[in-house]
Amino acid sequence: MSFTNAVSSAATQVGDFLTFAKQDESGLLSLLNDLLGPLPQPDHPSMLEQRARAVGMIDTIRYWQGADKAGPATEVEIKQFFTPDELERLSEETGLSEQATLAMVRELLPRCVRRRALHEPFAQSARQTPRGL
Repeated sequence: MSFTNAVSSAATQVGDFLTFAKQDESGLLSLLNDLLGPLPQPDHPSMLEQRARAVGMIDTIRYWQGADKAGPATEVEIKQFFTPDELERLSEETGLSEQATLAMVRELLPRCVRRRALHEPFAQSARQTPRGL
């Protein structure tokens, strides 16, 4: 790694820390759900399943769907599941460094896949019924 790249990487990491970027999940979750497509309908493979089959990860996805508390995905799994362009888009649109994006996606993808399988909204507030109805 060149000196310029090392300084740039360090500055990005400091920026992620100072802005609490790694703790703001909402924007990244919206983008993940957009990439994963609509929730599956009975007897129709979802975009998530089609993507998983195409990259040989259907068993991994099935595990995440069924596990209450699956551990984080590996870096290899994330890089296999998403294209470099998609990972770059996630980083750019959230304003996170590539390193922070990868770390957050590793944590969020298994949880997101599980909630989608259960057809549960990710945010607790989405479950609440609006007052007055």
